[in-house]
Amino acid sequence: MRIAIVGLGGVGGYIGAKLCSLKDEDEIIFIARGEQLEAIKNKGLRLIDINEESLYTPTEVKENYHKTLDIIFLCTKSYHAKEALLNLKNAITEKTTIIPIANGVNSIHNLQDLSPAQLLDACVYIVSHKLSTGLIKKVNNVFALILPKEIEDVLGKRLKKAGLRTKFVDDIQKEVWKKYLFISAMGTMTSFYEKGMGRIYKEHHEELVLILKEIFSVAKVEGINIEEKEIIKALDTASKLPLDAATSLWLDFQNGGLNELETISTYLVKTAQAHQMKLPLMQKMNKALSDK
Repeated sequence: MRIAIVGLGGVGGYIGAKLCSLKDEDEIIFIARGEQLEAIKNKGLRLIDINEESLYTPTEVKENYHKTLDIIFLCTKSYHAKEALLNLKNAITEKTTIIPIANGVNSIHNLQDLSPAQLLDACVYIVSHKLSTGLIKKVNNVFALILPKEIEDVLGKRLKKAGLRTKFVDDIQKEVWKKYLFISAMGTMTSFYEKGMGRIYKEHHEELVLILKEIFSVAKVEGINIEEKEIIKALDTASKLPLDAATSLWLDFQNGGLNELETISTYLVKTAQAHQMKLPLMQKMNKALSDK
């Protein structure tokens, strides 16, 4: 089986590194570009897992790939996902399964017209980032990959062998929205106030509760089987975070380049409008951030 990992940042780099243990049975293909491509091609991918550093080498490292791929873990930012798939169009057939691991809840809707492949929703819990070119750092023990039950027969044993803690679920949309509830609220609020997640919890607690309820209301009207206790869980998670902990959206704004506002915030506003709903806080913050 040929398994490709596209986007070798904090998420893709960690997953890709672990999948290298499958090289005796499968082909593990890293898709990268620029300095990251050259660094991994010449020296391998270095991973610091908490305090332990290891070196990993895939079967191949490519910018473009033309042999048919069986599985693609698409780990790019949402704004690079379409470009990444179009770059691999010659390697994708109706037998390919693409698994976008992104921050939003509408990845499949955005990508489904680009290829004949099967697309499956997924989400991951991990605290990791690209420390430098060719070097990924995972900072704690948190890791959980959530995948739909239908792919368990294909990937279950492989992911277990790779040491990737994975949960296969019947209702993947519920799991994706559970994560999105937190990252949408925190991504929007940290970017709007230009403060870390811990400070948002302490200094803007009432607004955080309200915006979580707004996101929850969109999930419910979209038919997602999510429970209100997830709001409490999100608040509990926020209460334990460092005062200056940044979100990826806020970091995007600080860096001044492309950002995931469309995925994290604008999508909710548009979906609410389609249902003739109002999201006062999300609409206010989204407009301010859109005007930046």
